Amino acid sequence: MSTRAVAKLPPIGSNPHGAGISARKAEQYQGLTGPSYQISSDRQRYNLPQPHILKAYVDTKSGSLDTWPAHASSQAVVSNTQRPRSQENQLQPVNDDIHKVSKAKPKFLEQLEAFLQKELRALDSVEFGPSELRLQAYREVFEYLIEDFKTYKPLLSAIKTEYEMMLSYQREQIRQLEPLRSMLVTVSEQCDQKIMALRDEERGEMADLKRENRRLLEKIDTMKEEQLSLEEQIQQLQTEVESEYHKYRDECDARKLLVADINDLRYQQEDYQKSQSGMQEGEEENKEDPVLLKIALKKAREDLSSATTRLNEMIANYGDVVPRRDFESLEKQYQTFQEEMQTMQDDHKQLMSEHDTLLEVHKQVLAQRDEFYQELEQLKRSATPRPFWDKCAAHIEGGEDRWKELSNGKSSDALVEVLLAEIVGGDLSGSDMFEGRGLSDDVPKYLRFEGRVKNRKLGKRDIALLIKDVWREKVTFDSEKNEGKRSKMQDFLYDYLLRRFGIEDMVIEWGYNLLDAVDRFQSDDRIGLFHGILTGQIDEEIYHNQMQTLAKLIQALTKADAEAGNQGTLSKADFEKVLKEYFPLKSEEGLADLITAATEELKMEEGSDTISYQDLFTEDDEGRNGPFIHKIREQDKEERNEYINDIEKELEGKEASQ
Repeated sequence: MSTRAVAKLPPIGSNPHGAGISARKAEQYQGLTGPSYQISSDRQRYNLPQPHILKAYVDTKSGSLDTWPAHASSQAVVSNTQRPRSQENQLQPVNDDIHKVSKAKPKFLEQLEAFLQKELRALDSVEFGPSELRLQAYREVFEYLIEDFKTYKPLLSAIKTEYEMMLSYQREQIRQLEPLRSMLVTVSEQCDQKIMALRDEERGEMADLKRENRRLLEKIDTMKEEQLSLEEQIQQLQTEVESEYHKYRDECDARKLLVADINDLRYQQEDYQKSQSGMQEGEEENKEDPVLLKIALKKAREDLSSATTRLNEMIANYGDVVPRRDFESLEKQYQTFQEEMQTMQDDHKQLMSEHDTLLEVHKQVLAQRDEFYQELEQLKRSATPRPFWDKCAAHIEGGEDRWKELSNGKSSDALVEVLLAEIVGGDLSGSDMFEGRGLSDDVPKYLRFEGRVKNRKLGKRDIALLIKDVWREKVTFDSEKNEGKRSKMQDFLYDYLLRRFGIEDMVIEWGYNLLDAVDRFQSDDRIGLFHGILTGQIDEEIYHNQMQTLAKLIQALTKADAEAGNQGTLSKADFEKVLKEYFPLKSEEGLADLITAATEELKMEEGSDTISYQDLFTEDDEGRNGPFIHKIREQDKEERNEYINDIEKELEGKEASQ
């Protein structure tokens, strides 16, 4: 050992007034004539030298003793002044060879260790983790140690008290933190529900806004197309008006030319007629005056020139004038188009305003979405994630069906309570003591007690191991009897507890704790069967019939395996054939359930045809079987109940007929 746990011995003083050994001049050594001391495990007293003989700060230093289990009471004392030093004046490690001479342990230590081992065996506590039962055993041993060491009893009692106070304080802290855990689960659920509701609301609002945005965009595109169409129509109408105007001008010009030609022809005709009439008159009157003709011709030419000038002025002044009828028609169309365009512009402005509003709302929704996302991420980091409760079905006695029955309609906090109750076995928050049932004859012998009995609050594993050991001892005890009659479980349980613990108080304490544990865990088929047999509600033959059924079934499977060559496995066909021969009254559905339970327990791959039947009859350290054995017991219970119901119906029918 490189590191030793040592206990410091205080300096021994003989001053009655409590003064220590002071530094003074050393006197001559006169032998061991000073104070004496005695070791509790030894009756012999040992003397010490006189205090004034010891040298100051040399002989008055306390030494260091190695603690058990290195050596016994004759352990050598090695002080710092006696240890060898190196050349650098440093302490050297002491050779461990001087400690190799071991002696027997003190008798008191052996008694304490024997008592401790006995208690631990009685508790069936083999694990090395934290355990209240193991702590109680060590606490009792420590109290015996304190009572024996009278000198150190106050100090050791104070140390034990401090540890007990700290344990009580830690338990109280844990109890106070339980509501906080429930509150945290509740707050987490509320936050999740709020986030999911906000997310659904945001998703719906976003979908509505997107649909409205698409509808408005489509409406804007439609109005733009209509505007372009109207602009094209206006442009086309302007082109048509311009074309009509050119036609109108050409027609006016042609008309004017035609009128001029007509006037010329008329003038020519008049001139011709005048000339003809003049010629006729001249012929009649001989000859007309040429001067008058020249004047008339000149005057006619002046009138023609004036008319042409006026006509040109009118053409120049009114050449671009549109006919009033066409003007009014075009003006009316223009007003109509103007009104439609104004309406479209107002609609466009309104759509643009709504579009801006939607964009602003969209920005606000995005900001809220970012805030909610950040809050969600923060909650994911800080809050407890929602557990997947369906995983618990594989670890609860009864499987998925019982878990659905336990968890139906319960909140997360209630599910935690249900899970804790299943793990520890019911509600363990009750009283720490049982009330005795008295000493009357109708009380079972292992429960006859007046007073209060300590509640050990046994767990499921402890009670399962204890029940397994009780059945093993009882089968052995009944087989050794020659009467061929089995003893009652209540009477045997008292003898069993008495043989195991040897103390009447321990028998009563374990009897009450056993009855309480089997009552809490009776949902388990094995513990429930033991509870029914112990309380007299179920005949013990049911347990033995189940064990015989399983034993005969494995014999039938082993025989079929031997016929197939002792391969340790059977094919599905042979396995099903053995089940049909052994359970001839079972329905096809019941046999199919057994085969399904076997394949699920063995975790067979798809396409595999071999069944390792021996693995179906194995037990764990608590005596639990797999789903195959559980299904056989469950079907046996259902068939038994169905048989009882048929008998009751038959009896009721006979009574009714009588």
